[in-house]
Amino acid sequence: MIKCFLSHSSHDKKHYVREVARRMKKEVKVFDEETFEEGMSPIEEIIKGLDESSLFVLFISEQALETPWVKLELEKAKSLLDEEKLARIYPIIIDPNITYADARIPDWMRADLNIQPILKPSVAARRINTRLTELSWAFHPRLKERQQIFVGRNEQIKEIEERLDDFSKKTPVVLISSGLPSIGRKSLLQHALRKSNLVRESYECPIISLSPLDGIEDFILKICDLGFIGDGDILQRLNGSFAEKLALAKEVASQIVFEKERILIEDRGVLFQGNGDVVDWFEEVVQSISPTEHLTFVVASQFRSKASLNRLNPMFYSIPLGEMTPAERNGLLTRYAKFEGLEISKAEYGFFSDLLTGYPEQVLYAIHQIRDLGLFKAKKESHLIQQYGADKAKVVMDEFVGDEVILNFIYLLCKFEFISYDVLFDIADESVYFPILERLISSSVCERMGAAAEYLRVNEVIRDYVSRSRFGTLTGFESKIKEHISSFLERYEDDNYDISDYIFSAQESLRQGSGIPDDLIIPSAFVKTIKKLYDEDRNYQEAILLADRVLQRERYMHSNTVNHIRFIKCQCLARTRNSNFFSEVRSVPEPDRSFLHGFYYRLAGDYVKAEESLTRTLNQKGRRDPRVVGELVLVYMQSDEYDLAFDLSREQYRGRPGNLINANNYFACLIIKEHTAENRAELENIMSRLGFDGSDRAQEILSSARARMLAYYDGDEVGSMDLIEESIHRFSNIDYPILTKAELAVHFRNKTKLKEAVDRLEKSIGRNAQTYRTFVRFKATLLAMEGNVSQAKTLVNKELKGLIGTSLQRLNERLEYIGSK
Repeated sequence: MIKCFLSHSSHDKKHYVREVARRMKKEVKVFDEETFEEGMSPIEEIIKGLDESSLFVLFISEQALETPWVKLELEKAKSLLDEEKLARIYPIIIDPNITYADARIPDWMRADLNIQPILKPSVAARRINTRLTELSWAFHPRLKERQQIFVGRNEQIKEIEERLDDFSKKTPVVLISSGLPSIGRKSLLQHALRKSNLVRESYECPIISLSPLDGIEDFILKICDLGFIGDGDILQRLNGSFAEKLALAKEVASQIVFEKERILIEDRGVLFQGNGDVVDWFEEVVQSISPTEHLTFVVASQFRSKASLNRLNPMFYSIPLGEMTPAERNGLLTRYAKFEGLEISKAEYGFFSDLLTGYPEQVLYAIHQIRDLGLFKAKKESHLIQQYGADKAKVVMDEFVGDEVILNFIYLLCKFEFISYDVLFDIADESVYFPILERLISSSVCERMGAAAEYLRVNEVIRDYVSRSRFGTLTGFESKIKEHISSFLERYEDDNYDISDYIFSAQESLRQGSGIPDDLIIPSAFVKTIKKLYDEDRNYQEAILLADRVLQRERYMHSNTVNHIRFIKCQCLARTRNSNFFSEVRSVPEPDRSFLHGFYYRLAGDYVKAEESLTRTLNQKGRRDPRVVGELVLVYMQSDEYDLAFDLSREQYRGRPGNLINANNYFACLIIKEHTAENRAELENIMSRLGFDGSDRAQEILSSARARMLAYYDGDEVGSMDLIEESIHRFSNIDYPILTKAELAVHFRNKTKLKEAVDRLEKSIGRNAQTYRTFVRFKATLLAMEGNVSQAKTLVNKELKGLIGTSLQRLNERLEYIGSK
């Protein structure tokens, strides 16, 4: 059994160390008042405890640094560490008046160890438990060694060093690197700090992540969870006015400066927004600490800040990061190969180098392929390395296709924005799932975050892939999740909550409609819950009610949060054809207001107004917003204007080929184009990509695509119908294969098959369904085939009157033609 020795002064026992020990398992800790035998010599008990321990935790305070017993314990621990009888020393500052630079802290400790303040006992306990877990499984050292490999980016490093050394300007408080996910932003920032001698070589920045729906409250909570603020009343303080929240954010930033720390923030549109602006509250926070000229925040931003930021505001310095140059790729390839102990010839290096597109993780994947498969097979399957650069998520997830245990574990992790080891292994069996977790981290499915990597999360690229690729398969962990949430709801008032637990359980509490009082739930929890009700549950009425509930506290929230809530509420109102949409949408700022109008009109079947609103939105945005383009594709396809939809659908597909909706729309537009060899090859390529995706959603789309190919290109009615019937049986809970059956029946003028499809669809498709108007077309076509042309035309003129241009006229002419046969 791996044990942990808790070294502290008696002065710190009552208010801190005892609270830490209370949160640890009895059998893993050496804590004087619990484990030292009565009547024994203290020095003997100390030596015995140290001999039994793998981890030595030092609680650093003013008193501890002056206590002889603590000095003795540290001296003995260092000797055991040097003799490799002790695995690790883990120092924690628990006194707000002490910093890592204190001269009483031994030089070797300041030079070799990452010493950070943790003012909350609950946070300290969680990190100690994480360190024990790492030691028990012994995978961390090599992972850390791999993460510290850094090659290239010399131009960017030079620019950062020049700016930090420019004494004619104030030192920036915020350093930003912007670029695509997995391009190396975080590695660049941390390496730049070390290279500029702003941090020690051993220093790892505490990391927090801000997701798109987060706000100032999340910024405060996540930084407080790092342990810089000891105040246990944070949630109550976040219940005040926005001005009070802003004051608290400034207080938190000042504490970071006092501790001489740097926080790495992975920002997905919260601090630096899509239009390049810095959110106003963060700018105020930065301004409040600007006189210190302490580089406090390093931000890996999804969005590039405006070019004028560096010139107009010296408190910020931003640098964009693109793909690695060929020389940088080659250097990283060489370093990773040496790290894995691989011997590769120059010619072989050249072969694999030519496959790379500039992402560091793709280089690592290439080396793993060589290591795991050998050079010959890695070359034979080199298409996977190329594909990794274009669609990392699919390549990574393909490794686990067919393994339900691993896939369900990934789906469990995806339920959480991030999750601590403690919460995870309260839900999942540690003995079963920790080895799987090690594999997921190695495969870049999961990544670690927090001040001491005590949290886990699914890589955002993978999370997005899972979200859009599944029909909602159960994970098998539902009962354990319910038990865990019930347990949390009984203790939510405990201010020593786990932040990952709070964020998840608060959202689930809102979905259940009971539990935590509204005034103890931060706004982003409402936003994310409303979005889940909309995206996953499709419970639009409940989402509207929850939106109305939180908007009653609008004056306490930032405008961005209010706009997020109103946006989703308007989507729900549009889905339910609620007339309140038009009054509510007036409060949504442009260009989102025009987008929502387009969204509403498309769902209502008024495609003329939808096209007008969406086109206006594109002009306002000044860029090709994929969300707007995607809506326009649907407007044109649903209006039977496939020629107008074609270019846009191709643009969407080539921008994100892994997106299943993009693939399906492009395929539908392309298959009715001229039957050339080039078009056939493109259609085959789309199907090939879908074939690599083992998700139910992808396989359903693929089966329909194959049936269409047999019908349109090969004229095989029997084969295409057999294939689509098989798909209908396999995916019996969805309507899309039945719609494809109707389409094929129309193509082959098979009235019997069309009637089968229409009869089944009539039972399952309601008027508000996305596919209702497509169903109307098929029903009208069936009526025309049966000789009821007048009835068919009456139906389409009533239900499809909002079609663009001459679409309605052409449809009526087609019905007349069908009826004449």
